[in-house]
Amino acid sequence: MGKAWSRVSVVIGFVAMASQGAAQQAADATPPDARAAPVVKSLRIAAAQPKRRSIDWHITDPGAVLERVDQSLAELEPMIHKAGAAGCAAIAFPEDTLGLLNWEAAHHDRLKDVLPTAVGRMLDRFGRAAAAHRMYLVACNDAIEADGSLYNTAFLLGRDGKEIGRYHKVNLPIQEQNRARGDRFPVFPTPELGGVGMLICYDMVFPEATRCLALAGADVVFIPTLGGAAVTDDPELDRAAFRTRAVENFVYLVVAQRSGGSLIISPQGKVLAEAKGTDALAIAEITPNGGREGGDSANHQRDMRARLFRERSPTAFGLLVDPRPPVLAKVPEATTPAQAIRVFAGILTVGEEQFRQASALAREGKTDEAIRAFERLIREYPDSWIDREARLRLARLRAPGSSRPR
Repeated sequence: MGKAWSRVSVVIGFVAMASQGAAQQAADATPPDARAAPVVKSLRIAAAQPKRRSIDWHITDPGAVLERVDQSLAELEPMIHKAGAAGCAAIAFPEDTLGLLNWEAAHHDRLKDVLPTAVGRMLDRFGRAAAAHRMYLVACNDAIEADGSLYNTAFLLGRDGKEIGRYHKVNLPIQEQNRARGDRFPVFPTPELGGVGMLICYDMVFPEATRCLALAGADVVFIPTLGGAAVTDDPELDRAAFRTRAVENFVYLVVAQRSGGSLIISPQGKVLAEAKGTDALAIAEITPNGGREGGDSANHQRDMRARLFRERSPTAFGLLVDPRPPVLAKVPEATTPAQAIRVFAGILTVGEEQFRQASALAREGKTDEAIRAFERLIREYPDSWIDREARLRLARLRAPGSSRPR
């Protein structure tokens, strides 16, 4: 999740199309009226940008964890009322809305003691707040389904505060593969927003995901996330990737991200609104079935989707659904999911503390001890940010005449 996955190497295509099979799977899972968009009215929509509220993984008592969940919900709820007061018809919150990610990493065996109750409280409290303003609401958190499986889940609540539907994250980065994987891209029909789709974080790195929703009739795609749409540390490339996903599918994107990066993007790829600061909102006026004019010198369309999705060549796209494409022979697996999951859990919990302790030894001039501590971190957390930072600190400590990091 978040910047953690941005360190995994992947190949990104900024313009790609989903295969006929994947698109048909999405369409088959979609109610037929999701594709008939009667919406003509413009409305306001909000993407929340809350500050980081991470529940301390040191807490072991489930009751105490749920108290912290209630505290977070009490602090987040005013953002719903703020959006309602601004006349918004919908609001979206980021991935890991409840801030439980770090706690989950340390207490995977206790999830059933916390998640069902925590998610239930979130849906109840957010639902009542949104219903008071007749607003749609999207929230996202890990959730345990009836079969006992853990999914990274986005929830869509209607204007009455009741759940319309949910989406299970399909594209899981290697460190998240201890969760179950979703297998469809549902689109939910609504009277005001048209067809609503949802994606979560790493889904955006795969152009096929947004394309499947667009082919299934999505007019607006909500994206709860902790990271960007490209595997990069360059925020401008992230922004470009989000804009590309919008314009190549002629859909609105509503990106809700924690601490920074919440955006609303038009079907033309224009940034309509961007949140500033923490516990802020990006608010924009949209027309869910409008803003899609486009074409070329020979033919211009009021809604470019009328051409775009008929001019596809799906019979040529079979490689997109090949589980072993030829490129994998050139890029052998560098790590295993089990190792990546272990490292990820560590860096969310004890790893950060161990790194701070090693850094403190260096500042105190205990160079030999610091060197040994950083060497242990490199062995324990390979290919992570801890690994990279520890190597930089070691290089400084070992430089001639240096006894501490500069």
